[in-house]
Amino acid sequence: MTQHLGIRYRQVLTALAGMTLTLVLSPAFAKKFDVQMDTSGIAAAAIDQQAPGFPDGKMRGGQEGWVRMNFVIDEDGRVADPVIVDSSGGPLFEQAALDAVSTWQFEAPHAGSESANNTVDVRFEISGDRDRATRNFLRRYRDIVSDLYYVKPENAREKVDKANEFGGWNLYESTMLSLLNARVEGAEGDTVEELEFYRRALAVSGPVALGSKERVEVLGKILKLEIDSHQYGEALATLSQLRAEPGSEETLAGLADSILLLENSAESNEAMVARGTIYNPCNCDSGTPLWAYTPARRHFSFAEVSGNVERFEARCENHRLSAQVTTGTRWSLPAEWGSCRVFVFGEDAATFEFVEHREDPGGGSTGDSAVASSDVLD
Repeated sequence: MTQHLGIRYRQVLTALAGMTLTLVLSPAFAKKFDVQMDTSGIAAAAIDQQAPGFPDGKMRGGQEGWVRMNFVIDEDGRVADPVIVDSSGGPLFEQAALDAVSTWQFEAPHAGSESANNTVDVRFEISGDRDRATRNFLRRYRDIVSDLYYVKPENAREKVDKANEFGGWNLYESTMLSLLNARVEGAEGDTVEELEFYRRALAVSGPVALGSKERVEVLGKILKLEIDSHQYGEALATLSQLRAEPGSEETLAGLADSILLLENSAESNEAMVARGTIYNPCNCDSGTPLWAYTPARRHFSFAEVSGNVERFEARCENHRLSAQVTTGTRWSLPAEWGSCRVFVFGEDAATFEFVEHREDPGGGSTGDSAVASSDVLD
């Protein structure tokens, strides 16, 4: 996309990672639109993969959207059980993405198996010059950042809630809105929501919304929050991503103690306990409340369940495992299943502990099959 010179506002704006905003007075309603799909996480070859249509009402209004989905490819090559992992723009974009993915056809996996862990990002973008903020958004943005800078969290909360009702006109604004939400949640001490909003900002952003320096800063915030919440599997992936970013040396040095804790915990024989909170990933009524996690180990259990935590599903490269969440039961994911992602479903705001074990219930380092056994938690 076309780069723009931003309008830099003094120190108040630097309170939000020094982000630069570009101003446009009114939206230009293009007659064309782009639907960009990132299917790099899908190992199976596509036979029929039609792009979703842009929601008609959103096209007329000039709004953009982004949807991340995870789905299973069944033994016949059809898509099964798609779930929204995150999104921006609202339920119409979600529905358009779900409608499209339900028609996709892939090469069938090996007989009797499924390709169970497939992630796709769909970006609904208006063609042309869209990396800008409207005057109304910029006014709301400046007010909220000013409240954060002068430590007025109550005012910031009221204003960001109103801003969320309007949403982001384009993906540039959606990135900035997610960053605002993360800052407000952090000021209120809600690290769970803070982490999710920073993750969304990173996923939605383009190179204009988040430059190289800002991207490193956001990755650093995500890494620190993941380590603090003991989401070590996710943190290890974020650390690898951060180390690959140019200019990340200073951020990595500032997180040296946290990184040492992460790496020592990953290497130890002690159980690793991630605190999970089920939430609605699209921040709207149409989403399915869930918690998604990439485990660092292949043996896990649940503990300290509070609220309605219904079931989990471990989606791996060529198998999946689904069961009710019960405490005192340990599960194993065989190494031959490949990389896995665990989804936990239930009611919004229900919490639990996801316990990762070094060894399986029999004392070995790997399991022959994903079978449950009663055991006393570490």
